Amino acid sequence: METIKMTSGNYFKSIKIIHLALVTGVVFFALISILLQAKGFGTVGQEIDNVLLIVVPIFVLAGIFASNFVFKKKLSEVRKKSNLKEKMEEYQSALIIKLALIEGPSFFAVITYLLTDNYIYLGLTAILIIVFIIYAPNKTKFITDLELTKNESDLINNSESEII
Repeated sequence: METIKMTSGNYFKSIKIIHLALVTGVVFFALISILLQAKGFGTVGQEIDNVLLIVVPIFVLAGIFASNFVFKKKLSEVRKKSNLKEKMEEYQSALIIKLALIEGPSFFAVITYLLTDNYIYLGLTAILIIVFIIYAPNKTKFITDLELTKNESDLINNSESEII
């Protein structure tokens, strides 16, 4: 059985696919929710909407801050690794956690829109989608985030480089 070589190009393709899948999931769920509301999906009372107008923005802000905090904490641990392949694997895990901490509030905001038909929640979802886009992985961010050496940076910038 032949094993697939881990190259810089393959690595970045895989993390970009993960990122795209998470963003697309939120966007599709929001679109489906808009269609359901257009078809007359039931809504909850005004009292719960008043509470959610406080809870959802706090959850959104907490998700953004937590994603950055956890990511930076994980990065400080990853930078200590000496093996580039380990750094890449740990970076991928940190990135997935970072994105998941944005995805949770995104789905929560869409669900509250679905329940209340209040467009403020779609606005918060749009903000989180923009944050998702800003967090899109690329080689430059990877090199900067991990403070890679010149030799490691050269390996990353060469898409055909096999990472051992």
